[in-house]
Amino acid sequence: MPPEFYLDENSVTRRVRKFLVDLGYRVHTPAELYGRRDEALGARDEDWLPLVGQRGWIVIATDIRIFEREHEYQAYLKAGTLIFLLPGESTVAERVELIRRNLIAMCSHANQRGPGVWRLTTNGAERYQPPAARKRSRSRSKRPNQG
Repeated sequence: MPPEFYLDENSVTRRVRKFLVDLGYRVHTPAELYGRRDEALGARDEDWLPLVGQRGWIVIATDIRIFEREHEYQAYLKAGTLIFLLPGESTVAERVELIRRNLIAMCSHANQRGPGVWRLTTNGAERYQPPAARKRSRSRSKRPNQG
């Protein structure tokens, strides 16, 4: 079964949505999730992530800052979502091209049914480890051995 995508409010554009829909994918938006566009604007990440996670939708986003703030990173971990990040400064045409180039990898990761964060690049999907996770792993590695 093909994945269903959720375009967060930072990456929602008609061209990105149309590109995926024209290929036969179901694409969801914040307006659909909240019932109305004005209700969805500015929704907190810790509010929409669990809703998207419960539905098993794959997130396409541009907001890397979500992973720099601990409370939002914790919401991501709890929701167990799979997220693909587009460069925030990219144009709409560049976003469509990155999705086109990486779509097979995106579907492959989606079929593995686990959470993760991937950056979409011209060289492929690259695993992204958020700063909050890097800080956590560094602090664990600095703990003295308890033997």
